[in-house]
Amino acid sequence: MSASANDHLSLGRVAKHCNVSRTTVYRWIIGGHLQAYALPSGHFRVKPEDLSTFCKSFGMPDLISHGIARTPSATKLNVLIADDHPDVVLLLRKITERYLPEAVIHEAVNGVDTCIAVGTLQPQILLLDIMMPGMDGFAVLQELLRRPELANSKVLVISAYEPFDRVEELARLNPQIVASVRKPVSVDALGRSLQEIAKTVSPGTPVPLTSTADAEDD
Repeated sequence: MSASANDHLSLGRVAKHCNVSRTTVYRWIIGGHLQAYALPSGHFRVKPEDLSTFCKSFGMPDLISHGIARTPSATKLNVLIADDHPDVVLLLRKITERYLPEAVIHEAVNGVDTCIAVGTLQPQILLLDIMMPGMDGFAVLQELLRRPELANSKVLVISAYEPFDRVEELARLNPQIVASVRKPVSVDALGRSLQEIAKTVSPGTPVPLTSTADAEDD
């Protein structure tokens, strides 16, 4: 049975469910990724079933029905691999498992899922592709870098994006980006980079979320 209008979700509630900002939810709606309708006041509302459809379409867990499926480890290094190519994800996973055997590895397959995953997991290390469906890596980085609770995350941009000097310039301008790696990757070089980065971060309980995603209003 469809939810009543009183159960429909404001941007603030969707943002809270997805652990992203209301601005990101607004972009999803304007971009046609998330179905919503406008009230006479101009505020948007999202039906729970439309949010569920959105989650399924991007390969994400149904946040309304089942809650957040992925949870961070409070005692181990959390590594998030964000890439839409399964073979690349598998390669990056194997490299991470080999060089950081104690890490807990999570995966995201598009930009939207990545934003949700980083808000939920607050990974210490993020391996990020630039060209992904939904939101590209540049948009994902803009979302990440505005969140104070993710200030300690270390980002490795791994991409075949051209011109690659734009990726390198992005790394120079953002201290969270500790390396930019051109595909195809060198297994040994990337593995050693991961080990060096791991020495600079401390596993532990994630910082409580304090972003505007907690706001209930529109």
